[in-house]
Amino acid sequence: MTPLRGALRIARRELRAYLVAPWAYGVAVTFLVLTGTIFFVVADGSREASLRFWFPNLAFVLIVTAPIVTSRLVAEEWRSRHLDILLARPISPAGLVVGKWLAAVGFFGLLLAPTLVYAVFLAIWGAPDWPPIVASYVGALLLVALFAAVGTMASALTPTAVAAGLGGFAVLVVAQLANNVPAVHGMSFQPHLESFARGAPGLEDAVYFVTATLAPLIVAAAWQTVRRRGASPLRGGRLRAAAVPATVLAATLALNLVPVPASARVDFTASGRFTLSKASKEVLRNVKQRATITAFAPEGTAQARDAEVLLAQFRRANSNIHTRVLDFAKAQGEALRLDAQDDGEVAVEIGDRKEVVAPLLEQTVTSALQRLARPKPQTLCGLAGDGERELDSELPQGLQLARLAAERNGVATRRLDLTVATQVPADCTILALVAPTAALLPNEVQLLNDYMAADGKMMILSEPGGPNLDAITTRWGLRFLPGVVFDPERAAAGDPTSLLVNDFPTESPVSKGVDGAALVTAGGVTTSASADSGLTVSRVMQSSAHSWLELNPAASPPTYEADKGDRAGPVVLAGAADRSEVKAGGETRLSGGGASIGRTRLLAFTDADWASNAFLDRRSNARLFANGLNWLAGEEDLVAVGGVDPDLRRLELTPAQRRLMGIGAIGAVPAAVLFVGAGVWLRRRRR
Repeated sequence: MTPLRGALRIARRELRAYLVAPWAYGVAVTFLVLTGTIFFVVADGSREASLRFWFPNLAFVLIVTAPIVTSRLVAEEWRSRHLDILLARPISPAGLVVGKWLAAVGFFGLLLAPTLVYAVFLAIWGAPDWPPIVASYVGALLLVALFAAVGTMASALTPTAVAAGLGGFAVLVVAQLANNVPAVHGMSFQPHLESFARGAPGLEDAVYFVTATLAPLIVAAAWQTVRRRGASPLRGGRLRAAAVPATVLAATLALNLVPVPASARVDFTASGRFTLSKASKEVLRNVKQRATITAFAPEGTAQARDAEVLLAQFRRANSNIHTRVLDFAKAQGEALRLDAQDDGEVAVEIGDRKEVVAPLLEQTVTSALQRLARPKPQTLCGLAGDGERELDSELPQGLQLARLAAERNGVATRRLDLTVATQVPADCTILALVAPTAALLPNEVQLLNDYMAADGKMMILSEPGGPNLDAITTRWGLRFLPGVVFDPERAAAGDPTSLLVNDFPTESPVSKGVDGAALVTAGGVTTSASADSGLTVSRVMQSSAHSWLELNPAASPPTYEADKGDRAGPVVLAGAADRSEVKAGGETRLSGGGASIGRTRLLAFTDADWASNAFLDRRSNARLFANGLNWLAGEEDLVAVGGVDPDLRRLELTPAQRRLMGIGAIGAVPAAVLFVGAGVWLRRRRR
């Protein structure tokens, strides 16, 4: 007799019994009400078009329902003495166990099918990342197989269905709680299910589910063999009968304690957030000092385990990098030392320098490490004295949020009043001239020109109608134009001077990752060629072809009039000038030698409001500002930290959509199954 003889026959018989049993539909309705409620609560709370928070909670529902379904599989057959009749047929004990298990897996697989409606809701009202959702369902099926195997084992080892249900429930609860007990952490299914839910399952997760599913089935099959044949009459026969299941359980536990390389995983996320790119690995090789990465996340949560998975990649890439995950509420001392403000932030330390970034992503941490590893720190000096907007101002037109964005990207800030200064301090690596309202004094112009001639970097944000800045900009191929840009087709809230800009005509590092920018009352700038062969002038962003630069913005209604000096669109809204040359001395991007490069860079915007407190969080303005700082610093290969998780697929619901989702998930789906169950019951009654 083959080891699994009769398994498919038993599976078909059992699954058919499930499909015609009214109690099975009661279990199905309960299962779907619970899963639908959890889906609604999780989706409504996180407002994310993802199921990564729903799948780990699926284990709770299965812990309750799986023992109920599997408790009768073998115990009921044994109690009714039908088991002997089954085994008298050409069905092996292993075939009986596997057949019963396959039927339970098939039943729960059918229960999972209606939950695909949840993914439909996300697709209608959001833009989910599909590969992680598919991986999550694979993980859910593996979890079902594991729970069904444990339930089958409990049913095979106990004399009654009640005892089997209680035994299976106890084992599953212990397996879940083991996640919080370091000594038996390897027994828990929770971290492995979360690996599939996050869309980055590893080899260790596959090994766990396969071995943890096979072990209970082998134990159950071995016990049925003992039941059928009886223990050996020889001395020690019972010990020999128990040797196989004991060996299997020991081998399963030992195999899951073997460390598996952190890189042995597949990352299905759209941004590859749990694997390091080749570029990141190259950056990490330049970290020669001890570096410590501290992520803050609530202890025992999926966020904490996500952080551990990603940070393991950094440890593997460079032995100088040390990582840890702390609970912000429990590590207030470390949070205070590192200047962390809440869970979700990451503190990166190299030597006596540190930086706090968010969110925890490969790009943000890698960029922080690269900034801290560079030999020359960056300081943004905000110019003052001529009515400029202040970096510390909390007013709507102020730049406090811009200052915080700079500091979040590892750039220190300070105020510099050129009206009383005799020189630009050496630590001012970047200057910011933001919307001066008075003309610059001759000595200020001279200081700025001397600074720029000595490899200076400056960002100018000019408002239409502001003072003439030609004495500073024209030598670098840039010149601000009078007038205001009107663009009715790309206007925000019906205001033709509030521009939604998404035209970035060149592959500029300044616009990298910028989907769009929101400008208010912008002017124009010219970008001209220069006889200076080392100077490159480029357009960073521009208005649409249907716009124009209006010289008389007070006209009502404003119309394009070429004969009165209006310029047809597209109008350049921001320009960049770069003059680079190899020098014996000058800035170097990273330690380790190589050619030194002297750079002069000027970044000019025709609007200052987009970087103000009132507008910096609009569109991709914050990323545009951070990219500009990185480019001016000569570090355009750094990724600007914009504070937004690219894997965060927002689910913005109106009250009507929210109500419809709740009715569908909690009411309509279970009701449909209840309707089918009622039809099956009526059909059986008529027979």
